[in-house]
Amino acid sequence: MARQTRVVRATLAVRVPVNATGSLADGAARIVERIDTVDRVEEPEVRGLQPGLNDTTVDLRVRVTLVGDRGEDVAVARRELADGFGVQTVEEVEAVEPDAPPATPARIG
Repeated sequence: MARQTRVVRATLAVRVPVNATGSLADGAARIVERIDTVDRVEEPEVRGLQPGLNDTTVDLRVRVTLVGDRGEDVAVARRELADGFGVQTVEEVEAVEPDAPPATPARIG
């Protein structure tokens, strides 16, 4: 059976260890990248932080390319992300057209 990709934009809370290398956005993206069905993570945007003793919970908005045996829906993508090690919660998942250009931040002024 052919492997299919789907792209979603997700908002989730990820636990990043205090000794992680790089920025918190990089550390949070690496946690998401470790999920079995995740092929690629793009556009990590930190939306909030909650420092803890051994880790920092990062509220992250990210574009994720997932790979699967079927063209699963958004609910399946949410479950796959929620089951990832280090993922605390998944707030929102929405489908994105695979060829859509990356989102650009709005300019003020």
